[in-house]
Amino acid sequence: MTAIDTPIDVVTEATLLVDGIVAALVNARIYAATHPRVLDSIAKVQGSIAGIAEASRQDAVRIACTDGLIVFQQQPLLGASIGAARLLSLVGQWGAGGIEFASDVARNELEEMFVAIAARPAPGENYSHLNQRLETRHCRRVRLLPPYVEGSCRPDGAAPTALPAKAPKIEVGLHSYQTVVDLLQNVTVSVCRGGRIDFAPVQAQAEALLNHLETKDEPLLSLARQDQYDAFTFGHSLRVAILAMNFARALTTERELLIRIGTAALLHDVGKSLIPFEILHSTKVLTPEERQQMNRHAELGAECLLDHDDSDPLAIASAFGHHRSPDGSGYPRTTHCHDVAMVTSIVKICDVFEALTAARPYKQPMSPIRAYRVMLAMGDRLDRKLLRKFIEVNGIYPVGQLVELDTGEVAVVRGASRDRLRPIVEIIESDVSPDLVDEGQQLIDLSDLVCSEARSILRELTPDEARTASARDKKPGPDRA
Repeated sequence: MTAIDTPIDVVTEATLLVDGIVAALVNARIYAATHPRVLDSIAKVQGSIAGIAEASRQDAVRIACTDGLIVFQQQPLLGASIGAARLLSLVGQWGAGGIEFASDVARNELEEMFVAIAARPAPGENYSHLNQRLETRHCRRVRLLPPYVEGSCRPDGAAPTALPAKAPKIEVGLHSYQTVVDLLQNVTVSVCRGGRIDFAPVQAQAEALLNHLETKDEPLLSLARQDQYDAFTFGHSLRVAILAMNFARALTTERELLIRIGTAALLHDVGKSLIPFEILHSTKVLTPEERQQMNRHAELGAECLLDHDDSDPLAIASAFGHHRSPDGSGYPRTTHCHDVAMVTSIVKICDVFEALTAARPYKQPMSPIRAYRVMLAMGDRLDRKLLRKFIEVNGIYPVGQLVELDTGEVAVVRGASRDRLRPIVEIIESDVSPDLVDEGQQLIDLSDLVCSEARSILRELTPDEARTASARDKKPGPDRA
């Protein structure tokens, strides 16, 4: 089955499966193996595997790990890959190319697998030794796969799971994303265990993100449009940080301040590490009581950062105030009035925009234009002057936005032009994932007179709509020779 033939719901479920595996691995680092939260995470993974196997009519689910990517049925799962640095590392340390789960894999077999791959292999050991170890423990329905080799097939005769031949290369943005998400996972584990936050690596990653934005912002901003929801919201914090630093670059050239803003944005939701598991991971709209507990993450985050002598006041203010408004509304409530700092307002605007335009278990993502309308309608709950500037910097069609042209072609926005309604785009071919950045891309400036006569944007698309549309036969466009 090719990437285009793979049903969208199965691909989405495969992405959620990987996120579930990552959540289980993070929980296993925080709690004992018998803890209800660990067992619940593993049970969800088990249910995902059974659902995917049934929907795809396969007796097993194979998740491949290659070139820093998670691949399912020859389709790179970019959203899943972003948060799966630890999973990729664990599989890689055994010299494996992925994991195979039988459709009826038992929960105890998953527990054994997660414990086994997390252990460091002895010198000379590889995936085959781990598989033998699992066999001796009667775990026969889960195993590590051999690495993919071009032109080869696995011993069982099944087709190798690898990137399609025409898959574009992933630029440096993906690696940066994975590194920062892995760092945020470590911060969460440390906070949950009552440990300390090492701010130096967080600041270093904020600086690295800034360097990428300054040299070539397209890969990072394109990845910032990823709408996949991850259970621990690490991706949310990272996307807010990228949006905040990109916005702040239009307001100041002071690098030290930009790095502090990025650090504050990365840590603005650190208090969520202390929110009850059942609420943070809820796939339903929260009840008023649950919402009240969730809202405590702002004060809990500020308290956590205040407990560190080397924490930055900007990070403390952003953690505490990113849900407070210039008009005094929002939370946490205080007994006295005080102004909201500009950095906190920047983080708040980016936080709201990301939340509106990203997927959640209980809602679909909004288009940027609709999100702008919602934010403008919020009145004094957002800093109006900063919001107008944010819209100007971010653009009507932000980098990474998927669109359909009036020719029927699907494109992704790669940059702004002199006309805000006619950005620079890249046409997405039917056999290429719209999520990937192609190093050899051919860009089209829609503001160019010739191009504007030939093409214009018809509508914005969600990632699922783009995948469906790109699979259709394209309307024949004008002669572009």
